[in-house]
Amino acid sequence: MRLILTRALFLLVVLAAFAVAPAAQAEAAGPDFKGVQLHSLWGDVSYAEMDRELDLSQQAGANVVRVDVGWSSLETGGKGQISSWYRDKLDHFVNGASARGIKVIAGLWSTPCWASSAPETKKQGCAGSWWDRGVTMYAPSNNQDFADISRWITSRYGTKLAALEVWNEPNLPEDRFWIANDEPAAYAAMLKAAYPAAKQGNANVPVLAGSLASADRPFLEQLYAHGIKGSFDGISIHPYNEWRDPADRWQEQYKKYTFLPGIEWIQDAQRAAGDDKPLWLTEFGWTSCSGGGWCVDQTRQASYTKKAYELLNGMSGIKAAVTYNLREKGTDPASFEDNFGLVNKDFSPKPAFTALKEALTAAPRPRGSPRRSATGP
Repeated sequence: MRLILTRALFLLVVLAAFAVAPAAQAEAAGPDFKGVQLHSLWGDVSYAEMDRELDLSQQAGANVVRVDVGWSSLETGGKGQISSWYRDKLDHFVNGASARGIKVIAGLWSTPCWASSAPETKKQGCAGSWWDRGVTMYAPSNNQDFADISRWITSRYGTKLAALEVWNEPNLPEDRFWIANDEPAAYAAMLKAAYPAAKQGNANVPVLAGSLASADRPFLEQLYAHGIKGSFDGISIHPYNEWRDPADRWQEQYKKYTFLPGIEWIQDAQRAAGDDKPLWLTEFGWTSCSGGGWCVDQTRQASYTKKAYELLNGMSGIKAAVTYNLREKGTDPASFEDNFGLVNKDFSPKPAFTALKEALTAAPRPRGSPRRSATGP
Protein backbone atom coordinates (compact mmCIF):
# COMPACT_ATOMS: atom_id res chain seq x y z
CA MET A 1 0.00 0.00 0.00
CA ARG A 2 2.84 2.42 0.90
CA LEU A 3 4.45 1.81 -2.52
CA ILE A 4 1.16 2.52 -4.28
CA LEU A 5 0.66 5.75 -2.32
CA THR A 6 4.21 6.85 -3.02
CA ARG A 7 3.78 6.32 -6.75
CA ALA A 8 0.45 8.13 -6.67
CA LEU A 9 2.00 11.09 -4.87
CA PHE A 10 4.86 11.18 -7.38
CA LEU A 11 2.36 11.20 -10.24
CA LEU A 12 0.44 14.10 -8.67
CA VAL A 13 3.65 16.11 -8.27
CA VAL A 14 4.62 15.50 -11.91
CA LEU A 15 1.16 16.46 -13.16
CA ALA A 16 1.20 19.59 -11.02
CA ALA A 17 4.57 20.58 -12.45
CA PHE A 18 3.26 20.23 -15.99
CA ALA A 19 0.19 22.28 -15.09
CA VAL A 20 2.23 25.12 -13.57
CA ALA A 21 5.00 25.30 -16.18
CA PRO A 22 2.93 26.75 -19.08
CA ALA A 23 1.48 29.42 -16.78
CA ALA A 24 4.95 30.43 -15.64
CA GLN A 25 6.14 30.63 -19.23
CA ALA A 26 3.11 32.67 -20.25
CA GLU A 27 3.82 35.20 -17.49
CA ALA A 28 7.41 36.09 -18.28
CA ALA A 29 9.05 38.66 -16.06
CA GLY A 30 10.39 41.94 -17.30
CA PRO A 31 9.15 44.74 -19.57
CA ASP A 32 6.64 44.11 -22.34
CA PHE A 33 8.25 46.78 -24.53
CA LYS A 34 12.00 46.81 -25.17
CA GLY A 35 13.74 49.02 -27.66
CA VAL A 36 15.73 52.12 -28.48
CA GLN A 37 15.51 55.89 -28.75
CA LEU A 38 15.65 57.38 -32.24
CA HIS A 39 16.00 60.98 -33.43
CA SER A 40 14.62 60.25 -36.88
CA LEU A 41 12.41 63.35 -37.01
CA TRP A 42 15.29 65.81 -36.72
CA GLY A 43 15.54 68.14 -39.70
CA ASP A 44 18.91 66.81 -40.89
CA VAL A 45 17.73 63.18 -41.01
CA SER A 46 16.61 62.06 -44.47
CA TYR A 47 13.84 59.57 -45.20
CA ALA A 48 16.47 57.05 -46.29
CA GLU A 49 18.33 57.48 -42.99
CA MET A 50 15.06 57.16 -41.09
CA ASP A 51 14.32 53.86 -42.84
CA ARG A 52 17.80 52.63 -42.09
CA GLU A 53 17.39 53.48 -38.39
CA LEU A 54 14.09 51.60 -38.28
CA ASP A 55 15.69 48.63 -40.05
CA LEU A 56 18.46 48.53 -37.46
CA SER A 57 15.91 48.75 -34.64
CA GLN A 58 14.09 45.78 -36.11
CA GLN A 59 17.36 43.85 -36.53
CA ALA A 60 18.17 44.47 -32.88
CA GLY A 61 14.89 42.84 -31.87
CA ALA A 62 13.16 46.02 -30.67
CA ASN A 63 9.38 45.99 -30.41
CA VAL A 64 9.25 49.68 -29.49
CA VAL A 65 11.09 52.87 -30.42
CA ARG A 66 10.87 56.22 -28.69
CA VAL A 67 11.02 59.39 -30.76
CA ASP A 68 10.89 63.06 -29.81
CA VAL A 69 7.95 64.78 -31.51
CA GLY A 70 8.32 68.55 -31.71
CA TRP A 71 5.04 70.35 -31.18
CA SER A 72 6.86 73.49 -32.35
CA SER A 73 7.62 71.76 -35.66
CA LEU A 74 4.21 70.15 -36.03
CA GLU A 75 2.16 73.32 -35.47
CA THR A 76 4.67 76.05 -36.27
CA GLY A 77 2.48 78.57 -38.04
CA GLY A 78 -0.43 78.83 -35.61
CA LYS A 79 -3.27 76.99 -33.93
CA GLY A 80 -4.52 74.15 -36.11
CA GLN A 81 -1.99 74.86 -38.88
CA ILE A 82 -0.25 71.49 -39.20
CA SER A 83 3.11 71.72 -40.98
CA SER A 84 2.80 69.35 -43.93
CA TRP A 85 6.53 68.58 -44.14
CA TYR A 86 6.69 67.50 -40.50
CA ARG A 87 3.35 65.66 -40.60
CA ASP A 88 4.53 63.69 -43.63
CA LYS A 89 7.79 62.81 -41.90
CA LEU A 90 5.97 61.71 -38.76
CA ASP A 91 3.54 59.65 -40.87
CA HIS A 92 6.45 57.94 -42.60
CA PHE A 93 8.10 57.18 -39.28
CA VAL A 94 5.06 55.77 -37.48
CA ASN A 95 3.88 53.77 -40.49
CA GLY A 96 7.40 52.51 -41.14
CA ALA A 97 7.75 51.35 -37.54
CA SER A 98 4.36 49.64 -37.69
CA ALA A 99 5.28 47.83 -40.90
CA ARG A 100 8.29 46.39 -39.07
CA GLY A 101 6.22 45.22 -36.09
CA ILE A 102 7.41 48.09 -33.87
CA LYS A 103 5.29 50.47 -31.80
CA VAL A 104 6.19 54.08 -31.09
CA ILE A 105 6.49 56.03 -27.85
CA ALA A 106 5.85 59.59 -28.99
CA GLY A 107 7.51 62.07 -26.65
CA LEU A 108 5.55 65.27 -27.31
CA TRP A 109 7.26 68.50 -26.26
CA SER A 110 8.63 71.90 -27.44
CA THR A 111 6.16 74.80 -27.46
CA PRO A 112 5.61 76.75 -30.71
CA CYS A 113 6.09 80.49 -30.39
CA TRP A 114 2.43 81.40 -30.77
CA ALA A 115 1.54 79.14 -27.81
CA SER A 116 4.55 79.88 -25.59
CA SER A 117 4.50 81.74 -22.28
CA ALA A 118 8.01 83.06 -23.00
CA PRO A 119 8.47 86.80 -22.39
CA GLU A 120 8.16 89.12 -25.35
CA THR A 121 11.88 89.87 -25.13
CA LYS A 122 12.42 86.33 -26.37
CA LYS A 123 9.37 85.94 -28.61
CA GLN A 124 9.89 89.28 -30.40
CA GLY A 125 6.60 88.95 -32.19
CA CYS A 126 7.59 85.41 -33.25
CA ALA A 127 9.78 86.97 -35.93
CA GLY A 128 13.07 85.47 -37.01
CA SER A 129 14.55 82.31 -35.52
CA TRP A 130 12.50 82.24 -32.32
CA TRP A 131 13.40 78.56 -31.83
CA ASP A 132 16.99 79.67 -31.17
CA ARG A 133 15.89 82.06 -28.41
CA GLY A 134 14.68 79.43 -25.94
CA VAL A 135 10.99 80.11 -26.66
CA THR A 136 10.17 76.40 -27.06
CA MET A 137 11.21 75.54 -23.49
CA TYR A 138 8.49 77.65 -21.88
CA ALA A 139 5.21 76.15 -20.72
CA PRO A 140 2.24 76.92 -22.98
CA SER A 141 0.15 79.97 -22.14
CA ASN A 142 -3.01 77.91 -22.60
CA ASN A 143 -2.83 74.21 -21.70
CA GLN A 144 -5.76 73.49 -23.99
CA ASP A 145 -3.45 74.11 -26.94
CA PHE A 146 -1.20 71.25 -25.81
CA ALA A 147 -4.28 69.14 -25.10
CA ASP A 148 -5.56 69.68 -28.63
CA ILE A 149 -2.31 68.60 -30.30
CA SER A 150 -2.21 65.57 -27.99
CA ARG A 151 -5.68 64.61 -29.24
CA TRP A 152 -4.56 65.08 -32.83
CA ILE A 153 -1.65 62.68 -32.39
CA THR A 154 -3.55 59.88 -30.65
CA SER A 155 -6.42 60.20 -33.12
CA ARG A 156 -4.14 60.09 -36.15
CA TYR A 157 -1.88 57.23 -35.11
CA GLY A 158 -3.98 55.25 -32.66
CA THR A 159 -2.51 52.00 -31.40
CA LYS A 160 0.48 52.23 -33.69
CA LEU A 161 1.63 54.18 -30.66
CA ALA A 162 2.81 52.30 -27.58
CA ALA A 163 2.21 55.52 -25.63
CA LEU A 164 2.08 59.30 -25.72
CA GLU A 165 4.71 60.70 -23.36
CA VAL A 166 3.97 64.19 -22.03
CA TRP A 167 7.07 66.36 -22.47
CA ASN A 168 10.71 65.52 -21.79
CA GLU A 169 12.57 65.93 -18.50
CA PRO A 170 10.63 68.88 -17.04
CA ASN A 171 12.54 68.47 -13.78
CA LEU A 172 16.00 69.26 -15.16
CA PRO A 173 17.75 72.21 -13.51
CA GLU A 174 18.90 75.24 -15.47
CA ASP A 175 15.57 75.29 -17.37
CA ARG A 176 16.88 72.99 -20.06
CA PHE A 177 13.51 71.68 -21.29
CA TRP A 178 10.78 73.28 -19.15
CA ILE A 179 10.42 76.84 -17.87
CA ALA A 180 7.57 78.04 -15.66
CA ASN A 181 7.17 80.03 -12.46
CA ASP A 182 6.23 76.88 -10.53
CA GLU A 183 7.50 74.05 -12.70
CA PRO A 184 5.84 71.04 -10.97
CA ALA A 185 2.51 72.90 -10.75
CA ALA A 186 2.67 73.99 -14.40
CA TYR A 187 3.54 70.49 -15.60
CA ALA A 188 0.75 68.93 -13.52
CA ALA A 189 -1.78 71.38 -14.95
CA MET A 190 -0.71 70.66 -18.53
CA LEU A 191 -0.84 66.89 -17.93
CA LYS A 192 -4.33 67.11 -16.45
CA ALA A 193 -5.50 69.02 -19.53
CA ALA A 194 -3.79 66.69 -21.99
CA TYR A 195 -4.95 63.35 -20.55
CA PRO A 196 -8.69 63.51 -21.33
CA ALA A 197 -7.99 65.05 -24.72
CA ALA A 198 -5.53 62.29 -25.66
CA LYS A 199 -8.06 59.70 -24.54
CA GLN A 200 -10.70 61.32 -26.72
CA GLY A 201 -8.33 60.88 -29.64
CA ASN A 202 -7.90 57.18 -28.88
CA ALA A 203 -8.78 55.68 -25.52
CA ASN A 204 -6.41 52.74 -26.06
CA VAL A 205 -3.22 54.82 -26.22
CA PRO A 206 -1.51 55.03 -22.81
CA VAL A 207 -0.50 58.50 -21.61
CA LEU A 208 2.76 58.75 -19.68
CA ALA A 209 3.46 61.30 -16.97
CA GLY A 210 6.79 62.52 -15.66
CA SER A 211 9.45 61.76 -18.25
CA LEU A 212 11.78 62.54 -15.38
CA ALA A 213 15.50 62.98 -15.77
CA SER A 214 16.93 60.49 -13.25
CA ALA A 215 14.88 58.90 -10.48
CA ASP A 216 13.64 62.24 -9.19
CA ARG A 217 11.28 61.16 -6.41
CA PRO A 218 10.94 64.67 -4.89
CA PHE A 219 9.69 66.09 -8.19
CA LEU A 220 7.28 63.16 -8.63
CA GLU A 221 5.94 63.69 -5.12
CA GLN A 222 5.28 67.32 -5.98
CA LEU A 223 3.32 66.17 -9.04
CA TYR A 224 1.23 63.88 -6.85
CA ALA A 225 0.65 66.78 -4.47
CA HIS A 226 -0.68 68.80 -7.42
CA GLY A 227 -3.26 66.09 -8.12
CA ILE A 228 -2.00 64.20 -11.17
CA LYS A 229 -3.53 60.88 -10.07
CA GLY A 230 -6.14 59.80 -12.59
CA SER A 231 -4.41 61.73 -15.39
CA PHE A 232 -1.91 59.12 -16.62
CA ASP A 233 -1.53 55.44 -17.43
CA GLY A 234 2.13 55.14 -16.53
CA ILE A 235 5.06 57.01 -15.01
CA SER A 236 8.14 57.47 -17.20
CA ILE A 237 11.65 58.04 -15.85
CA HIS A 238 15.23 58.09 -17.14
CA PRO A 239 17.29 56.12 -14.58
CA TYR A 240 20.84 56.59 -15.83
CA ASN A 241 23.58 54.97 -13.75
CA GLU A 242 26.24 57.44 -14.93
CA TRP A 243 29.53 55.55 -15.52
CA ARG A 244 28.69 52.60 -13.28
CA ASP A 245 27.71 48.98 -13.89
CA PRO A 246 23.89 48.75 -13.79
CA ALA A 247 24.11 46.40 -10.80
CA ASP A 248 26.22 48.93 -8.86
CA ARG A 249 23.92 50.34 -6.20
CA TRP A 250 26.35 53.21 -5.46
CA GLN A 251 25.66 55.20 -2.30
CA GLU A 252 22.33 55.56 -0.53
CA GLN A 253 22.38 59.36 -0.52
CA TYR A 254 22.81 59.45 -4.31
CA LYS A 255 20.14 56.91 -5.28
CA LYS A 256 18.39 59.56 -7.38
CA TYR A 257 21.26 59.09 -9.84
CA THR A 258 21.22 55.29 -9.95
CA PHE A 259 19.60 52.51 -11.94
CA LEU A 260 18.25 49.80 -9.61
CA PRO A 261 17.96 51.85 -6.40
CA GLY A 262 16.47 54.71 -8.38
CA ILE A 263 13.80 52.49 -9.90
CA GLU A 264 12.97 51.04 -6.49
CA TRP A 265 12.81 54.54 -4.95
CA ILE A 266 10.32 55.70 -7.56
CA GLN A 267 8.22 52.56 -7.09
CA ASP A 268 8.21 53.23 -3.33
CA ALA A 269 6.89 56.72 -4.04
CA GLN A 270 4.17 55.25 -6.27
CA ARG A 271 3.07 52.86 -3.54
CA ALA A 272 3.06 55.65 -0.95
CA ALA A 273 0.80 57.68 -3.25
CA GLY A 274 -1.52 54.74 -3.94
CA ASP A 275 -0.40 54.70 -7.56
CA ASP A 276 -0.51 51.24 -9.15
CA LYS A 277 0.36 52.33 -12.70
CA PRO A 278 3.40 50.70 -14.38
CA LEU A 279 6.79 52.31 -14.70
CA TRP A 280 8.18 53.07 -18.17
CA LEU A 281 11.96 53.47 -18.43
CA THR A 282 11.97 55.62 -21.55
CA GLU A 283 15.70 56.43 -21.41
CA PHE A 284 18.78 54.79 -19.96
CA GLY A 285 22.23 54.01 -21.33
CA TRP A 286 25.94 54.66 -21.27
CA THR A 287 28.13 57.01 -23.30
CA SER A 288 31.41 55.76 -24.76
CA CYS A 289 32.98 59.21 -24.79
CA SER A 290 36.60 59.90 -23.92
CA GLY A 291 36.19 63.08 -21.90
CA GLY A 292 35.85 61.69 -18.37
CA GLY A 293 32.83 61.95 -16.10
CA TRP A 294 30.17 59.53 -17.31
CA CYS A 295 32.40 58.18 -20.09
CA VAL A 296 33.05 54.43 -20.39
CA ASP A 297 34.85 52.48 -23.07
CA GLN A 298 32.91 50.68 -25.79
CA THR A 299 33.39 47.27 -24.15
CA ARG A 300 31.78 48.46 -20.94
CA GLN A 301 29.03 50.23 -22.83
CA ALA A 302 28.16 46.91 -24.45
CA SER A 303 28.32 44.79 -21.31
CA TYR A 304 26.37 47.32 -19.22
CA THR A 305 23.64 47.56 -21.86
CA LYS A 306 23.11 43.81 -21.95
CA LYS A 307 23.30 43.45 -18.18
CA ALA A 308 20.67 46.14 -17.63
CA TYR A 309 18.09 44.09 -19.53
CA GLU A 310 19.08 40.95 -17.67
CA LEU A 311 18.42 42.78 -14.40
CA LEU A 312 15.09 44.16 -15.61
CA ASN A 313 13.94 40.69 -16.65
CA GLY A 314 13.74 39.81 -12.97
CA MET A 315 11.65 42.85 -11.96
CA SER A 316 7.92 43.47 -11.92
CA GLY A 317 5.89 46.63 -12.45
CA ILE A 318 7.98 47.80 -15.41
CA LYS A 319 6.18 48.13 -18.72
CA ALA A 320 8.94 49.38 -21.02
CA ALA A 321 12.72 49.73 -21.24
CA VAL A 322 14.27 51.97 -23.89
CA THR A 323 18.02 52.31 -24.42
CA TYR A 324 19.34 55.75 -25.28
CA ASN A 325 20.11 55.79 -28.13
CA LEU A 326 20.47 53.92 -31.44
CA ARG A 327 22.68 56.23 -33.53
CA GLU A 328 25.43 58.64 -32.55
CA LYS A 329 24.42 62.29 -32.70
CA GLY A 330 27.86 63.37 -33.89
CA THR A 331 31.47 62.36 -34.36
CA ASP A 332 33.33 64.11 -31.54
CA PRO A 333 34.91 61.29 -29.48
CA ALA A 334 35.05 63.48 -26.37
CA SER A 335 31.41 64.60 -26.54
CA PHE A 336 29.11 63.35 -23.80
CA GLU A 337 25.99 63.52 -25.99
CA ASP A 338 27.54 62.28 -29.23
CA ASN A 339 28.59 58.87 -27.91
CA PHE A 340 25.49 57.27 -26.40
CA GLY A 341 24.85 55.56 -29.75
CA LEU A 342 24.83 51.82 -30.32
CA VAL A 343 25.92 52.48 -33.89
CA ASN A 344 28.16 55.25 -35.18
CA LYS A 345 26.94 58.26 -37.11
CA ASP A 346 27.78 56.41 -40.35
CA PHE A 347 25.64 53.43 -39.16
CA SER A 348 28.61 51.14 -38.52
CA PRO A 349 27.86 49.05 -35.42
CA LYS A 350 29.55 49.44 -32.07
CA PRO A 351 29.85 46.42 -29.72
CA ALA A 352 26.81 47.74 -27.83
CA PHE A 353 24.56 47.07 -30.83
CA THR A 354 25.37 43.37 -30.73
CA ALA A 355 24.92 43.39 -26.96
CA LEU A 356 21.48 44.97 -27.28
CA LYS A 357 20.47 42.43 -29.92
CA GLU A 358 21.55 39.58 -27.66
CA ALA A 359 19.57 41.08 -24.79
CA LEU A 360 16.40 41.74 -26.75
CA THR A 361 16.33 38.38 -28.51
CA ALA A 362 17.12 36.30 -25.41
CA ALA A 363 14.32 34.11 -24.06
CA PRO A 364 12.66 35.86 -21.11
CA ARG A 365 13.05 34.38 -17.66
CA PRO A 366 9.74 32.93 -16.39
CA ARG A 367 8.43 34.83 -13.40
CA GLY A 368 9.05 32.85 -10.24
CA SER A 369 11.86 30.72 -11.67
CA PRO A 370 14.86 30.17 -9.40
CA ARG A 371 17.75 32.63 -9.69
CA ARG A 372 21.30 31.84 -8.67
CA SER A 373 22.49 33.78 -5.65
CA ALA A 374 25.72 35.75 -5.81
CA THR A 375 27.02 33.59 -2.97
CA GLY A 376 25.86 30.17 -4.13
CA PRO A 377 22.84 28.14 -5.22
